[in-house]
Amino acid sequence: MNNSNAIDPIVGMLNALGLTVEDLVAHVASNETGDTNAVTLATYISSASRSLSKTTKKSYSTHFRHLINGVPRQCTCTCDVCLKAWSDAAMCSCECGTCKDALAFPAMGDRFVSPRSFTQTEIEPLAQIVERAAIKRAMLENVVRAKRGLAPKPTHGQGAREMCVTALRFLFVRMVKDELITKSPAAEISKGKRSVSKRRAISDNELAELLEIVATGGDDPMLDLAISWAEFELGARRGGVLKMNIGHIDRIGQLISLWEKGNLFRPQPCSLELINFLTNLATSRGGSSCIAGHPDFNPNAPVFYFSDATPEFPHGLTGRRFDTLHKRIQLKLPWANSILYTGHALRHTISTMVERIAGFETAKTMLGHAGGTPTDTYVKAGLPEVARAIADITGRPHPLAIDEESE
Repeated sequence: MNNSNAIDPIVGMLNALGLTVEDLVAHVASNETGDTNAVTLATYISSASRSLSKTTKKSYSTHFRHLINGVPRQCTCTCDVCLKAWSDAAMCSCECGTCKDALAFPAMGDRFVSPRSFTQTEIEPLAQIVERAAIKRAMLENVVRAKRGLAPKPTHGQGAREMCVTALRFLFVRMVKDELITKSPAAEISKGKRSVSKRRAISDNELAELLEIVATGGDDPMLDLAISWAEFELGARRGGVLKMNIGHIDRIGQLISLWEKGNLFRPQPCSLELINFLTNLATSRGGSSCIAGHPDFNPNAPVFYFSDATPEFPHGLTGRRFDTLHKRIQLKLPWANSILYTGHALRHTISTMVERIAGFETAKTMLGHAGGTPTDTYVKAGLPEVARAIADITGRPHPLAIDEESE
Protein backbone atom coordinates (compact mmCIF):
# COMPACT_ATOMS: atom_id res chain seq x y z
CA MET A 1 0.00 0.00 0.00
CA ASN A 2 1.27 3.47 -0.87
CA ASN A 3 1.53 5.30 2.50
CA SER A 4 1.28 8.72 0.83
CA ASN A 5 -2.12 7.82 -0.56
CA ALA A 6 -3.32 7.11 2.98
CA ILE A 7 -1.61 10.09 4.60
CA ASP A 8 -2.65 12.81 2.13
CA PRO A 9 -6.39 12.64 2.99
CA ILE A 10 -5.55 12.78 6.71
CA VAL A 11 -3.39 15.87 6.24
CA GLY A 12 -6.14 17.48 4.18
CA MET A 13 -8.68 16.74 6.90
CA LEU A 14 -6.42 18.25 9.58
CA ASN A 15 -5.92 21.39 7.51
CA ALA A 16 -9.66 21.70 6.95
CA LEU A 17 -10.24 21.48 10.71
CA GLY A 18 -7.47 24.01 11.46
CA LEU A 19 -5.38 21.38 13.28
CA THR A 20 -1.70 20.45 13.01
CA VAL A 21 0.15 17.17 13.18
CA GLU A 22 1.47 18.27 16.58
CA ASP A 23 -2.10 18.63 17.85
CA LEU A 24 -2.80 15.08 16.72
CA VAL A 25 0.36 13.76 18.39
CA ALA A 26 -0.50 15.54 21.64
CA HIS A 27 -4.02 14.12 21.56
CA VAL A 28 -2.76 10.59 21.01
CA ALA A 29 -0.21 11.02 23.80
CA SER A 30 -2.86 12.30 26.20
CA ASN A 31 -5.03 9.28 25.46
CA GLU A 32 -2.09 6.95 26.05
CA THR A 33 -1.26 8.49 29.43
CA GLY A 34 -4.78 9.28 30.48
CA ASP A 35 -3.86 12.96 30.77
CA THR A 36 -6.74 15.13 29.63
CA ASN A 37 -5.14 18.33 30.99
CA ALA A 38 -2.31 18.74 28.47
CA VAL A 39 -0.75 22.21 28.50
CA THR A 40 0.83 24.20 25.72
CA LEU A 41 4.52 25.08 25.77
CA ALA A 42 3.70 28.76 26.32
CA THR A 43 1.54 27.95 29.34
CA TYR A 44 4.15 25.62 30.79
CA ILE A 45 6.94 28.19 30.40
CA SER A 46 4.85 30.80 32.17
CA SER A 47 4.33 28.42 35.09
CA ALA A 48 7.92 27.12 35.25
CA SER A 49 9.38 30.64 35.15
CA ARG A 50 7.75 31.53 38.45
CA SER A 51 10.32 29.43 40.32
CA LEU A 52 13.24 31.39 38.88
CA SER A 53 15.00 34.28 40.57
CA LYS A 54 14.52 37.71 39.02
CA THR A 55 18.01 37.69 37.49
CA THR A 56 17.77 34.16 36.09
CA LYS A 57 14.30 34.79 34.73
CA LYS A 58 15.61 37.84 32.89
CA SER A 59 18.50 35.81 31.44
CA TYR A 60 16.25 32.98 30.25
CA SER A 61 13.30 35.06 29.08
CA THR A 62 14.74 35.91 25.65
CA HIS A 63 15.30 32.25 24.83
CA PHE A 64 11.90 31.22 26.14
CA ARG A 65 10.37 33.92 23.95
CA HIS A 66 12.19 32.48 20.95
CA LEU A 67 10.74 29.05 21.74
CA ILE A 68 7.24 30.45 21.94
CA ASN A 69 7.25 32.96 19.08
CA GLY A 70 9.95 31.58 16.80
CA VAL A 71 12.89 33.44 15.24
CA PRO A 72 13.12 34.76 11.66
CA ARG A 73 15.93 33.59 9.40
CA GLN A 74 19.50 34.27 10.46
CA CYS A 75 22.53 33.77 8.23
CA THR A 76 26.22 33.52 9.10
CA CYS A 77 27.31 36.31 6.77
CA THR A 78 28.64 39.50 8.37
CA CYS A 79 29.10 41.61 5.25
CA ASP A 80 27.90 45.22 5.37
CA VAL A 81 24.74 44.35 3.42
CA CYS A 82 23.77 41.56 5.83
CA LEU A 83 24.59 43.63 8.91
CA LYS A 84 22.51 46.52 7.61
CA ALA A 85 19.57 44.20 6.87
CA TRP A 86 19.87 42.67 10.34
CA SER A 87 20.04 46.05 12.08
CA ASP A 88 16.82 47.10 10.35
CA ALA A 89 14.77 43.95 10.95
CA ALA A 90 16.81 41.62 13.22
CA MET A 91 16.72 39.04 10.45
CA CYS A 92 18.47 38.11 7.22
CA SER A 93 16.55 39.50 4.27
CA CYS A 94 19.31 39.84 1.66
CA GLU A 95 20.23 37.35 -1.05
CA CYS A 96 24.03 37.30 -1.13
CA GLY A 97 25.72 33.95 -1.78
CA THR A 98 26.54 33.14 1.81
CA CYS A 99 22.95 33.66 2.94
CA LYS A 100 21.90 30.32 1.52
CA ASP A 101 22.62 28.68 4.89
CA ALA A 102 20.13 30.90 6.73
CA LEU A 103 18.21 29.20 9.54
CA ALA A 104 14.82 30.07 11.00
CA PHE A 105 13.10 28.67 14.08
CA PRO A 106 9.35 27.93 14.07
CA ALA A 107 7.01 29.14 16.79
CA MET A 108 6.23 26.36 19.29
CA GLY A 109 4.19 28.21 21.88
CA ASP A 110 0.91 26.54 20.90
CA ARG A 111 2.37 23.04 20.78
CA PHE A 112 1.09 20.72 23.51
CA VAL A 113 3.64 19.24 25.89
CA SER A 114 3.75 15.46 25.58
CA PRO A 115 6.40 12.70 25.43
CA ARG A 116 6.85 13.06 21.66
CA SER A 117 6.29 16.81 21.26
CA PHE A 118 9.93 17.93 21.03
CA THR A 119 13.11 16.41 19.62
CA GLN A 120 16.75 17.43 19.72
CA THR A 121 16.72 17.80 15.94
CA GLU A 122 13.96 20.42 16.21
CA ILE A 123 15.36 22.29 19.21
CA GLU A 124 19.09 22.35 18.40
CA PRO A 125 18.96 24.99 15.62
CA LEU A 126 17.80 27.58 18.16
CA ALA A 127 21.27 27.59 19.76
CA GLN A 128 22.87 28.18 16.35
CA ILE A 129 20.41 30.95 15.51
CA VAL A 130 20.97 32.72 18.83
CA GLU A 131 24.73 32.53 18.31
CA ARG A 132 24.45 34.03 14.81
CA ALA A 133 22.28 36.90 16.03
CA ALA A 134 24.69 37.61 18.90
CA ILE A 135 27.62 37.82 16.46
CA LYS A 136 25.82 40.37 14.30
CA ARG A 137 24.70 42.36 17.34
CA ALA A 138 28.24 42.49 18.71
CA MET A 139 29.68 43.61 15.38
CA LEU A 140 27.17 46.46 15.14
CA GLU A 141 27.87 47.47 18.75
CA ASN A 142 31.60 47.49 18.01
CA VAL A 143 31.09 50.08 15.28
CA VAL A 144 29.55 52.38 17.88
CA ARG A 145 32.25 51.53 20.44
CA ALA A 146 35.01 52.32 17.94
CA LYS A 147 33.56 55.80 17.36
CA ARG A 148 33.75 56.37 21.13
CA GLY A 149 37.31 55.10 21.39
CA LEU A 150 36.34 51.87 23.15
CA ALA A 151 37.95 48.50 22.42
CA PRO A 152 35.79 45.96 20.56
CA LYS A 153 33.81 43.34 22.42
CA PRO A 154 34.18 39.66 21.48
CA THR A 155 32.15 38.70 18.42
CA HIS A 156 32.04 34.91 18.82
CA GLY A 157 28.49 34.73 20.18
CA GLN A 158 29.57 32.02 22.64
CA GLY A 159 27.96 33.63 25.68
CA ALA A 160 24.57 33.84 23.97
CA ARG A 161 24.75 30.22 22.81
CA GLU A 162 25.72 29.02 26.28
CA MET A 163 22.87 30.89 27.94
CA CYS A 164 20.40 29.58 25.36
CA VAL A 165 21.39 25.96 25.98
CA THR A 166 21.32 26.51 29.75
CA ALA A 167 17.77 27.88 29.51
CA LEU A 168 16.64 25.00 27.29
CA ARG A 169 18.15 22.41 29.64
CA PHE A 170 16.42 23.96 32.63
CA LEU A 171 13.06 23.95 30.86
CA PHE A 172 13.13 20.39 29.55
CA VAL A 173 14.66 18.89 32.68
CA ARG A 174 11.79 20.51 34.54
CA MET A 175 9.36 18.79 32.17
CA VAL A 176 11.05 15.46 32.87
CA LYS A 177 10.74 16.01 36.61
CA ASP A 178 7.07 16.88 36.14
CA GLU A 179 6.71 13.59 34.20
CA LEU A 180 5.44 15.38 31.09
CA ILE A 181 8.26 14.02 28.91
CA THR A 182 10.64 11.13 29.44
CA LYS A 183 13.92 12.64 28.19
CA SER A 184 15.23 16.15 27.71
CA PRO A 185 15.79 16.98 24.01
CA ALA A 186 18.32 19.63 25.10
CA ALA A 187 20.53 17.31 27.17
CA GLU A 188 23.08 16.73 24.41
CA ILE A 189 22.97 20.10 22.67
CA SER A 190 26.49 21.55 22.77
CA LYS A 191 27.14 24.76 24.67
CA GLY A 192 30.18 25.34 22.49
CA LYS A 193 33.72 26.02 23.69
CA ARG A 194 34.48 29.04 25.81
CA SER A 195 37.09 31.39 24.42
CA VAL A 196 39.96 32.65 26.55
CA SER A 197 38.66 35.46 28.74
CA LYS A 198 40.38 38.82 28.94
CA ARG A 199 39.44 39.07 32.60
CA ARG A 200 42.40 39.15 34.97
CA ALA A 201 43.63 40.54 38.24
CA ILE A 202 45.09 44.03 37.92
CA SER A 203 48.48 45.12 39.25
CA ASP A 204 49.09 47.45 42.19
CA ASN A 205 49.98 50.30 39.83
CA GLU A 206 46.86 49.70 37.74
CA LEU A 207 44.72 49.63 40.88
CA ALA A 208 46.17 52.97 41.98
CA GLU A 209 45.50 54.48 38.54
CA LEU A 210 41.96 53.15 38.53
CA LEU A 211 41.07 54.52 41.97
CA GLU A 212 42.54 57.89 40.99
CA ILE A 213 40.29 58.04 37.93
CA VAL A 214 37.26 56.87 39.89
CA ALA A 215 37.69 59.35 42.73
CA THR A 216 38.46 62.44 40.64
CA GLY A 217 36.23 62.27 37.58
CA GLY A 218 32.64 61.76 36.56
CA ASP A 219 29.54 63.50 37.87
CA ASP A 220 29.47 61.60 41.19
CA PRO A 221 32.98 60.47 42.25
CA MET A 222 31.86 59.66 45.81
CA LEU A 223 29.34 57.13 44.56
CA ASP A 224 31.78 55.66 42.04
CA LEU A 225 34.48 55.32 44.72
CA ALA A 226 32.01 53.60 47.06
CA ILE A 227 31.06 51.11 44.34
CA SER A 228 34.66 50.34 43.37
CA TRP A 229 35.88 50.11 46.97
CA ALA A 230 33.10 47.65 47.83
CA GLU A 231 33.79 45.59 44.70
CA PHE A 232 37.46 45.39 45.63
CA GLU A 233 37.59 44.89 49.40
CA LEU A 234 34.46 42.71 49.61
CA GLY A 235 35.03 40.91 46.34
CA ALA A 236 31.41 41.83 45.65
CA ARG A 237 29.57 41.12 42.45
CA ARG A 238 27.37 43.78 40.87
CA GLY A 239 24.26 42.16 42.36
CA GLY A 240 25.76 42.21 45.85
CA VAL A 241 26.39 45.95 45.61
CA LEU A 242 22.94 46.69 44.19
CA LYS A 243 21.17 44.71 46.93
CA MET A 244 23.24 46.01 49.83
CA ASN A 245 21.05 47.47 52.58
CA ILE A 246 22.07 49.47 55.63
CA GLY A 247 20.96 46.53 57.77
CA HIS A 248 23.63 44.37 56.12
CA ILE A 249 26.39 46.39 57.81
CA ASP A 250 27.64 45.03 61.15
CA ARG A 251 29.96 47.63 62.64
CA ILE A 252 30.77 45.65 65.81
CA GLY A 253 31.61 42.44 63.95
CA GLN A 254 33.18 44.51 61.15
CA LEU A 255 31.21 42.57 58.55
CA ILE A 256 29.10 43.44 55.53
CA SER A 257 26.70 40.77 54.34
CA LEU A 258 26.36 40.24 50.60
CA TRP A 259 23.21 38.91 48.95
CA GLU A 260 24.32 37.56 45.61
CA LYS A 261 23.40 35.11 42.86
CA GLY A 262 21.85 31.85 43.88
CA ASN A 263 20.24 33.71 46.81
CA LEU A 264 23.50 33.25 48.70
CA PHE A 265 23.64 35.53 51.76
CA ARG A 266 27.06 35.64 53.35
CA PRO A 267 28.95 37.90 55.78
CA GLN A 268 32.21 39.33 54.51
CA PRO A 269 34.98 40.74 56.75
CA CYS A 270 36.19 44.22 55.84
CA SER A 271 37.97 47.25 57.21
CA LEU A 272 36.27 49.71 59.55
CA GLU A 273 37.26 52.44 57.08
CA LEU A 274 35.05 50.90 54.38
CA ILE A 275 32.15 50.57 56.80
CA ASN A 276 32.50 54.23 57.85
CA PHE A 277 32.69 55.40 54.23
CA LEU A 278 29.59 53.48 53.16
CA THR A 279 27.63 54.45 56.28
CA ASN A 280 28.44 58.13 55.85
CA LEU A 281 27.44 58.01 52.20
CA ALA A 282 24.14 56.33 53.09
CA THR A 283 23.21 58.70 55.92
CA SER A 284 24.20 61.86 54.02
CA ARG A 285 22.03 60.90 51.06
CA GLY A 286 19.39 58.55 52.45
CA GLY A 287 18.70 60.53 55.63
CA SER A 288 17.43 59.27 58.98
CA SER A 289 16.22 55.96 57.55
CA CYS A 290 19.90 54.98 57.36
CA ILE A 291 20.80 56.02 60.93
CA ALA A 292 20.77 53.13 63.41
CA GLY A 293 18.80 53.98 66.55
CA HIS A 294 16.79 56.75 64.88
CA PRO A 295 12.98 56.37 65.00
CA ASP A 296 12.94 56.43 61.19
CA PHE A 297 15.65 53.77 60.85
CA ASN A 298 14.85 51.22 58.16
CA PRO A 299 17.27 48.28 57.90
CA ASN A 300 16.04 47.70 54.35
CA ALA A 301 17.15 51.15 53.20
CA PRO A 302 19.80 50.98 50.43
CA VAL A 303 23.41 51.96 51.09
CA PHE A 304 24.14 53.50 47.67
CA TYR A 305 22.36 56.67 46.46
CA PHE A 306 22.96 59.18 43.71
CA SER A 307 24.07 62.68 44.72
CA ASP A 308 20.63 64.17 44.02
CA ALA A 309 18.98 61.86 46.57
CA THR A 310 17.08 63.41 49.48
CA PRO A 311 15.23 61.77 52.40
CA GLU A 312 11.97 62.75 50.71
CA PHE A 313 13.06 61.58 47.25
CA PRO A 314 15.69 58.84 47.59
CA HIS A 315 17.44 58.06 44.32
CA GLY A 316 18.96 54.63 44.79
CA LEU A 317 21.67 52.99 42.73
CA THR A 318 20.73 51.21 39.49
CA GLY A 319 22.66 48.80 37.28
CA ARG A 320 23.15 51.46 34.62
CA ARG A 321 25.62 53.26 36.87
CA PHE A 322 28.05 50.35 36.62
CA ASP A 323 28.01 50.51 32.82
CA THR A 324 28.63 54.26 32.88
CA LEU A 325 31.50 53.87 35.35
CA HIS A 326 33.15 51.01 33.45
CA LYS A 327 33.05 52.89 30.13
CA ARG A 328 34.55 55.99 31.75
CA ILE A 329 37.41 53.91 33.14
CA GLN A 330 37.96 52.22 29.77
CA LEU A 331 38.17 55.58 28.01
CA LYS A 332 40.68 56.96 30.51
CA LEU A 333 42.97 53.95 30.93
CA PRO A 334 44.33 52.09 27.86
CA TRP A 335 45.00 48.88 29.82
CA ALA A 336 41.40 48.93 31.11
CA ASN A 337 40.14 49.37 27.57
CA SER A 338 42.25 46.42 26.36
CA ILE A 339 40.74 44.03 28.92
CA LEU A 340 37.20 45.44 28.56
CA TYR A 341 37.30 46.43 32.22
CA THR A 342 34.34 45.78 34.52
CA GLY A 343 34.18 45.70 38.31
CA HIS A 344 34.68 41.94 38.12
CA ALA A 345 38.38 42.68 37.59
CA LEU A 346 38.47 43.98 41.18
CA ARG A 347 36.92 40.70 42.37
CA HIS A 348 39.67 38.87 40.46
CA THR A 349 42.26 41.12 42.09
CA ILE A 350 41.23 40.74 45.73
CA SER A 351 40.74 36.97 45.36
CA THR A 352 44.23 36.63 43.86
CA MET A 353 45.68 38.63 46.75
CA VAL A 354 43.87 36.48 49.32
CA GLU A 355 44.98 33.26 47.60
CA ARG A 356 48.61 34.38 47.62
CA ILE A 357 48.45 35.29 51.31
CA ALA A 358 46.17 32.65 52.80
CA GLY A 359 45.75 29.88 50.24
CA PHE A 360 43.14 28.53 47.90
CA GLU A 361 40.50 27.52 50.48
CA THR A 362 40.46 30.98 52.07
CA ALA A 363 40.11 32.63 48.66
CA LYS A 364 37.24 30.28 47.80
CA THR A 365 35.45 31.14 51.04
CA MET A 366 35.93 34.86 50.46
CA LEU A 367 34.44 34.56 46.97
CA GLY A 368 31.45 32.61 48.26
CA HIS A 369 32.13 29.63 46.00
CA ALA A 370 30.45 26.38 47.03
CA GLY A 371 32.51 23.29 47.80
CA GLY A 372 33.03 20.84 44.98
CA THR A 373 34.02 17.69 46.89
CA PRO A 374 33.19 16.06 50.25
CA THR A 375 36.67 17.05 51.43
CA ASP A 376 35.63 20.71 51.21
CA THR A 377 33.29 20.10 54.15
CA TYR A 378 36.28 19.38 56.39
CA VAL A 379 39.05 21.63 55.09
CA LYS A 380 37.14 24.78 54.15
CA ALA A 381 38.31 28.09 55.58
CA GLY A 382 36.12 30.21 57.84
CA LEU A 383 35.57 33.91 58.50
CA PRO A 384 38.62 34.21 60.82
CA GLU A 385 40.94 33.16 57.98
CA VAL A 386 39.28 35.57 55.55
CA ALA A 387 39.40 38.37 58.14
CA ARG A 388 43.12 37.80 58.68
CA ALA A 389 43.80 37.97 54.95
CA ILE A 390 41.76 41.17 54.56
CA ALA A 391 43.56 42.69 57.56
CA ASP A 392 46.93 41.89 55.97
CA ILE A 393 45.86 43.40 52.63
CA THR A 394 44.33 46.58 54.03
CA GLY A 395 46.82 47.04 56.87
CA ARG A 396 43.90 47.53 59.25
CA PRO A 397 43.00 45.33 62.26
CA HIS A 398 39.94 43.11 62.29
CA PRO A 399 38.27 41.66 65.43
CA LEU A 400 37.80 38.24 63.80
CA ALA A 401 41.34 37.94 62.45
CA ILE A 402 43.32 34.94 63.66
CA ASP A 403 46.43 36.00 65.54
CA GLU A 404 49.10 33.64 64.23
CA GLU A 405 51.54 34.51 67.06
CA SER A 406 49.06 33.35 69.72
CA GLU A 407 48.32 30.02 68.04
